[in-house]
Amino acid sequence: MRYPVSICHTPPQTMLCLPREIRADRVGTDIAEGMRELVTTAQRAELTTIGASTITFREPPAADGSTVVDFGVLVEPAPKLGPASGATLLLEPDRMVARICYRGGYRELESVHRSLRAWLRDNGYRAAGPAREAYLVGPDEVSDPRELLTEITIPVVPAPSIALLLDEPFATALDWTRKVLREYDFEVVGELDVRAMLHARPGEPVEDYTILSACHPGLAQRALAADREAGLLLPCTVVVRAVEGGTRVEIADPEVLAAALPLADLLPVAAETRRLLIAALRAARETDQVTTSEVTPR
Repeated sequence: MRYPVSICHTPPQTMLCLPREIRADRVGTDIAEGMRELVTTAQRAELTTIGASTITFREPPAADGSTVVDFGVLVEPAPKLGPASGATLLLEPDRMVARICYRGGYRELESVHRSLRAWLRDNGYRAAGPAREAYLVGPDEVSDPRELLTEITIPVVPAPSIALLLDEPFATALDWTRKVLREYDFEVVGELDVRAMLHARPGEPVEDYTILSACHPGLAQRALAADREAGLLLPCTVVVRAVEGGTRVEIADPEVLAAALPLADLLPVAAETRRLLIAALRAARETDQVTTSEVTPR
């Protein structure tokens, strides 16, 4: 099952963190005890808590299913937190996160985590930190599990490229790539056959490898109207190359390129360009003539 995902930015914040083990056979008990200890620690240190308590999954589960997590809650900094508490204050910078809010029992949380990670793969993002659960409505507030509300977030960054693996020979995949770009109003303004260019040069032979330069006229016009330096980001680079078992299509992420330049007015245009490129790759998965793997960051 898929759940709605949003991308948002979190401001700089201070988190009270308390590391504790959660055992596979005592998950509920260990979480309840960890939350109580977190509240007690904050009160002893005279910290003002802000918002819901959280669990951050710092490590993958061990073979027996147990895992070490950080119980946490946002706080206003205060000087009375001693080393004997076992807790630390973590200053978190502003960052981009992928977010799901799930209403329902905790038994389904694992599938919600899987859905969020699948969304990252499908939309060209990669995780930049551990997952975190915030218990917006917890069992201490409602008795019906269907009323529980849990926020799951993962810090993310755009992948440097958006990629697709096709189970098709190179020539077929190259033709398809040109076609699908045109269907989404991109014009292929340049094409470089890398293998042919390097054929006469000494060195290891290069597989079938073509670089396409694609430009969306409408978005290019908007970008240049915002800033003439936008020409540095035009056109989009699309690589089509043969790999074992098929062909890989890779597109440089326009949001990553735009973020590298101090041109804030270009970010909305880059985001729209990225959306159209991802839509073009998604169309491949829904086409009967082409069998594909998931759209993934490189």
